[in-house]
Amino acid sequence: MTDLNVVTWGHGDPVVTVHGSGPGWGEETWAEQRPLSDVYRLLLIDRRGFGDSPPAEGEVFEVDAEDIAEVLGRGAHLVGHSYGGLGCLLAAARLHAVFESQSTMEPERFWIAFLEAFGLEPGDTGFESWAAMTSRLSAMDLAGVETTRRERVPFWEPVIPVEDLASAPFPKLVVSGDWTNVGESARRIAGRAFGEICDTLERAIGAERAVIAGSAHGQQLRRPEAFTRRLRSFLARRRATR
Repeated sequence: MTDLNVVTWGHGDPVVTVHGSGPGWGEETWAEQRPLSDVYRLLLIDRRGFGDSPPAEGEVFEVDAEDIAEVLGRGAHLVGHSYGGLGCLLAAARLHAVFESQSTMEPERFWIAFLEAFGLEPGDTGFESWAAMTSRLSAMDLAGVETTRRERVPFWEPVIPVEDLASAPFPKLVVSGDWTNVGESARRIAGRAFGEICDTLERAIGAERAVIAGSAHGQQLRRPEAFTRRLRSFLARRRATR
């Protein structure tokens, strides 16, 4: 999940816009294109150092490319102006390479690319190298990776009936890690993304929230005692109210 300021206008197929240099930013540069929001969802990026995005020491189109690719996700129309067009070209080329290669990737290579997309490094998974990690994957592990690679619907597309969950009488528990046991890149990308998802879910459905210290994703495996203790407490209170 990007830390850039991205203003959204409208609904429909996504269109990501990227402004150029000088005294402009997303909304200022693309103000006259707002009528397109009648049928498109316009995502107006403020590049680093511009608008309401984090400050920057200077323009770096390689950094822009990383930011733009993150906003694009699995794909969108992309419109760039002036210097912003450089980042757009690099981001578009990068996504093209990913989409072209994903269908032919071996499961091991796909899983490495999947983890790297979240900012993870080999050490974050407990191995000294990606080769050491993939060498431990069983046939059943690889079958699961292959199923993941062939997902038909991106995980962010389903609409969750949060209102129904919020009004349901049963208690809910949302658990996540604090991501302190991984590197800075994984904390910045995956840790922030999963943390915001869990925070939003907590508020939306009225859930209890638990954060397991010293763990990232998969607390039931990484910190089993702490996770099991928290789950046991939640289940015990549920039994007591029956």
